[in-house]
Amino acid sequence: MVILRNWNNVCPYVQPIKFKLLTRTIGCHQGHELTLRVLYRLFREAEQDHDFFSSTTATSVYETFLLTVAETLRDSFPASDKSLTRLLGEVPYLPKTAYKFLECLCCPGSNEKVDKELQSGDRVTQGLSAVWSLILLRPPIRDTCLKIALQSAVHHLEEVRMKAIRLVANKLYPLSCIAQQIEEFSNDMLLSVMNGPNVTEGVDADGSITEGPKDSDLEKPANEVAVSNATKEVASDGTCSSVSEAQRCMSLYFALCTKKHSLFRRIFVIYKSLSKAVKQAVHRHIPILVRTMGSSSELLGIISDPPTGCENLLIQVLHTLTDGAIPSPELILTVRKLYESKLKDAEILIPILPSLSKDEVLSIFPELINLPPDKFQAVLARMLQGSSHFGPALTPAEVLIAIHGIDPERDGIPLKKVTDACNACFEQRQVFTQQVIAKVLNQLVEQIPLPLLFMRTVLQAIGAFPALVDFIMEILSRLVNKQIWKYPKLWVGFLKCTALTKPQSFSVLLQLPAAQLENALNRTPALKAPLITHANQPNIRTSLPRSILVVLGIAQDSQSSSHTQIVQPQTTDTSNSGAEAVTEKNKESSTAS
Repeated sequence: MVILRNWNNVCPYVQPIKFKLLTRTIGCHQGHELTLRVLYRLFREAEQDHDFFSSTTATSVYETFLLTVAETLRDSFPASDKSLTRLLGEVPYLPKTAYKFLECLCCPGSNEKVDKELQSGDRVTQGLSAVWSLILLRPPIRDTCLKIALQSAVHHLEEVRMKAIRLVANKLYPLSCIAQQIEEFSNDMLLSVMNGPNVTEGVDADGSITEGPKDSDLEKPANEVAVSNATKEVASDGTCSSVSEAQRCMSLYFALCTKKHSLFRRIFVIYKSLSKAVKQAVHRHIPILVRTMGSSSELLGIISDPPTGCENLLIQVLHTLTDGAIPSPELILTVRKLYESKLKDAEILIPILPSLSKDEVLSIFPELINLPPDKFQAVLARMLQGSSHFGPALTPAEVLIAIHGIDPERDGIPLKKVTDACNACFEQRQVFTQQVIAKVLNQLVEQIPLPLLFMRTVLQAIGAFPALVDFIMEILSRLVNKQIWKYPKLWVGFLKCTALTKPQSFSVLLQLPAAQLENALNRTPALKAPLITHANQPNIRTSLPRSILVVLGIAQDSQSSSHTQIVQPQTTDTSNSGAEAVTEKNKESSTAS
């Protein structure tokens, strides 16, 4: 049994009603009907009594009695009980105290200290349920109740805020009679995080920024209070000072975007003007919003013609649309056209790379190489990931070969970008395996002309996979056959490689022509002594041409020996000195040539 409090205040106006009747459970049908009779009786007394003091007292008692019953229902029944909603929907009149009561339920802590029980999610749901019912059933007080719901939708407690946002977006926004008010309120809240206390700009329906009202002009009942609250946490420059505050102000707008996709364009329009904290808040909202929207026609329209300065936001949207999902043909076509016609930034192509053909990827490969290193890592992941229908856009071997096909002068790509791309591949040992590297080198060595970075890649391969050394020796032997010394830059790399792989490289060095071997030993003197020792082995020395042995100093030059033999007889036979001098001169000339 529930005992009504403050009965003494009510008694003079309800003398015919027995006290024991009012001690019945108010939540039951009889108690509800009896309570309504009392309230209607008090309401008639206040309306009909023309005596000022009597009517004022009657009104006061009506308010006291109504609030007492409402508090009793709140405190004595679970939050799931509908008695409170039913009562407020059927009473003849709702005074200001009733709105304050509802506001305390829907926005706990906003007006006064309340206990934790009132701040629980269930009590908030109870209050919002009552507000929703009043908006539907009592049009004269619709604006006032809507203001309570909107206030709750920007509450500082996330649990409260999200419950209110679900009500506003899912139940109230579809009502045509209040949709415009809700949209204007959410837009004002959105702009408040950009402009601070003095909102000086608005956004038209098409997304363009226009001159708008200041706070002093915001007289709409639905947003008057909440816009004021939204501007409490602003920095000295008028921008929102924290990510959490920005989320508080913007969450309702993002929820409305899921219902009306065209609203999303406004986010793109104002993005470049937002502070860092607000941009972070925007990016936190994007995944859920975009997954809900999907590749809708409105979103594709935004992507096809994005405002200037929103590139980071656009790229996040594209990644969200394609992560774990196959992009629609319309999305792929939209992104292609955007890249070709307006936004020449290869980064926007990264999300759709798995869906492009090999030829398409190769045609834009230089631009992909030119991206920052962290972006190129994303490129690698996307290319090698492929799609469920077509497989990888490029295999690991094709990626490395394509990198070596970049000509810095022809393609306008800095050489460091190309080397960084190679390094990124070698860092992924599980993808670019020893077998992949061997396959790549085997194909690159046959290219004419040899790639500029070929020898650098050979050196990297040796460092990453020492077991490839025998295979590398085969590559070096093929380079000797290709007269590697005719490529000055590659020749330097060749010599570094032979120095790094000694003594395995000795057999390759001994394949060089004498002149090139002499050049190699002059450039890398440390090789000479061990190479001579190696070549002096009987089984090796016999297989080497005399010219090589002469360069190594193992054998004497035959022409020098002949010269000695000619000079010695000159001391004993002076009669032929003139002829012998002529012969010697001719031989020297022949050697020089």
